[in-house]
Amino acid sequence: MNQKLITIATFPNSVEAALSKQLLEGVGIPAFVINADIADVAWYYTIMVGWIKLKVRECDVENAVDILTATSVELDEDISQEMPISSEESEFNYISKPDKIIDFAFRASIIGLFSIPFLLHLYSLALLIYLLFTGWHVSANTQLKALATFLINISVMRFTWLIFSNS
Repeated sequence: MNQKLITIATFPNSVEAALSKQLLEGVGIPAFVINADIADVAWYYTIMVGWIKLKVRECDVENAVDILTATSVELDEDISQEMPISSEESEFNYISKPDKIIDFAFRASIIGLFSIPFLLHLYSLALLIYLLFTGWHVSANTQLKALATFLINISVMRFTWLIFSNS
């Protein structure tokens, strides 16, 4: 009794696919997730393999689609009556623009260690110089990150200069 498997949904990540599979199996419809392992190991292959597919037997397609598209979600009263976030907590999550720029510069310098070294370090150094001339104040938490970024940039650019100047 071979039944054909039909793709009823595609997902960009394996978590959503696993949740949908569990929802269907909880109702008694056997479901199969295809390509989840490939996406977990190398996420950039997800598009190439056609996303993560959720497949069911041909005879269960209509029921499975109905279950996945149903939107009846009941909220628990305790969850719906939670206290709003205080102003102290909302200020804690705020990241200033100079701190974001330093984060970008730090990421660029770290990524530059592995790919396109000189160009990314030049970009990262340009972001730091931009911050220096704007006069924006950097928080105490990110000053160490700014110093580390500067040292990484200077050392990699010096190393690159030494390699190409001896050639």
